[in-house]
Amino acid sequence: MPRAARAPRYRHGSLPGECPGVGFIDSGPELICDDILIPLQYAGPAGASTTPAELLLASARLAGMLPAKPRSVSAAHPLRTHSQAAIPSRQRRVHLPVIIHADDFGETGDITEGICLGIEAGVVTSTSVMVNMPGTADALRRMPQLAQQASFGIHLNLCEGRPLTRGATLMDANGQFLRKRTLAAHALAGKLSLPQLEAEVTAQVGMLRDAGVRVSHLDGHKHLHQLPIVCTAVARVLPRFGIERVRITRLGSWRSVHDLSTLAREIAARHAARVFARAGLRSPERTVDLRDLAAGRTLAPLTGAPAAAPVPIEICCHPGTAAADAGKPGSHRRENELEYLLSQEFRTLLAASGAALVSYWRV
Repeated sequence: MPRAARAPRYRHGSLPGECPGVGFIDSGPELICDDILIPLQYAGPAGASTTPAELLLASARLAGMLPAKPRSVSAAHPLRTHSQAAIPSRQRRVHLPVIIHADDFGETGDITEGICLGIEAGVVTSTSVMVNMPGTADALRRMPQLAQQASFGIHLNLCEGRPLTRGATLMDANGQFLRKRTLAAHALAGKLSLPQLEAEVTAQVGMLRDAGVRVSHLDGHKHLHQLPIVCTAVARVLPRFGIERVRITRLGSWRSVHDLSTLAREIAARHAARVFARAGLRSPERTVDLRDLAAGRTLAPLTGAPAAAPVPIEICCHPGTAAADAGKPGSHRRENELEYLLSQEFRTLLAASGAALVSYWRV
């Protein structure tokens, strides 16, 4: 049985569209919503409706607490829900909206498979698509059955494979994208053409839109969309497509910076944030790397008075199968990230943080 089938499902409301999705993580028998009480509508295939009792039965079976076919529904305890008014104020949970976003959908088939497992388990609520990679066609075929469970953005790629356009300043002598470090150096030195960047961003976003995908946001492969001049191209192109959201990898505090590469990325992120804000683009409050959570970092909101409608934070992850790690080794151990996403340890961390799972449409 696949690992995703053994993992407890997260509870989801409607996803994306005019009613952005929200999932509720419950640490006990009482499930408390952050503003209103809603039916638990999604815990299976698109269009299915599942009652709280059925949800609890399914979770119990997955955990081995009940036989596959219980003699009666009374074998499970009903899931109790309460209105906020019925809960003493000291016991009310302040929910933290959290996007769990997986990069690299479509990079390879094995990477896409790992992300699909996370989405199907209900723990990955957003992903972004690479449109010029070997696995792109397979990824586009798999998207329709996942569209009600996650938001789909464009994962702008400027450093792997071939561009969709022929921008000379973006390519090497072989017609491949410049490598990451070379592209960054050229961006800082003013050697990239803004019109050529705009054309490439337009081509990648347009390809995903023309495939019938409602594009929730843009983020960048290796976060290169935050580079000087690249962020300007992004800020010019997205409004033309009606896209209002973009990732910024800001950490929330300079105290979170511990090395030169992180410092450089934080400086770029803060500059890009100003460029994006002038274009009317919105972003999560901050971004957290899943590996930091696995290493023991807590998931806590920024200090300050709670907002009436808090801006989501984003947990960025790179899940995949073991074959994904073997086929394309990198800085992320994708199989380990998938296992952590599906673990009870991660579920407990989310529950302790009062996390309410949302998609990028909530930003």
